[in-house]
Amino acid sequence: MQLVFVHIPKSGGTSFHAALEDMSGGGYLHLVPGQNDPEDINTLWGIGGHFNYESALVQSTKKDRVYVTLLRDPVERFVSFFHHVQARPYHHLAQADPELLEMGPGDFARRLAAIGNREVSNLQCKMVTGRGGITGIKAANHARAQFTICAPLTKQPQIVAWLARAAGAEEAPEVQRLNTSKAKAPVALSDTDRAFVEGLNADDMVLFERASAKGWDGFED
Repeated sequence: MQLVFVHIPKSGGTSFHAALEDMSGGGYLHLVPGQNDPEDINTLWGIGGHFNYESALVQSTKKDRVYVTLLRDPVERFVSFFHHVQARPYHHLAQADPELLEMGPGDFARRLAAIGNREVSNLQCKMVTGRGGITGIKAANHARAQFTICAPLTKQPQIVAWLARAAGAEEAPEVQRLNTSKAKAPVALSDTDRAFVEGLNADDMVLFERASAKGWDGFED
């Protein structure tokens, strides 16, 4: 068996990576293509990274895979992504369009939506299925069938405890908040901007709501 963590950006994944590394005793690797590609990932207890379900990287691993991912409220995820970019002038999006650093969240969302940036439009459905243009209902059905855990970020402590037991760890590692960005000032979306972001992420909203309505693993009957 090999754990495969599909890390959706700005959904608590960096903290989850750290917990997996701790509980596995070095048997887990956060993969960064071109930087730390192991010769044989099949020897590892687990792998994770910003790859989607159908990526070649994931499909090249063992046949008996256990897929895990964390979902986040789409509006909260967008706001976190907005802060992430604005706190990093060296971010590739800021380098390509410096005006993003001075925009409010509404204009930021509209600018990226206009160029088709996937970060602001149903990214979670795309990463869970590996396909674009899929409905939230189909993404939820796929996640239920293919993922052992597809759960809201708020369930991370319970998931870490369960996985630690499965890994044979003596105790579950403490989940720490990592890779967070401090806002220049508190951001409150206007009703118009919130509606726009929700519209961009309508399918992600369905996926997240269905996962949140089920058991701790997202799809437990």
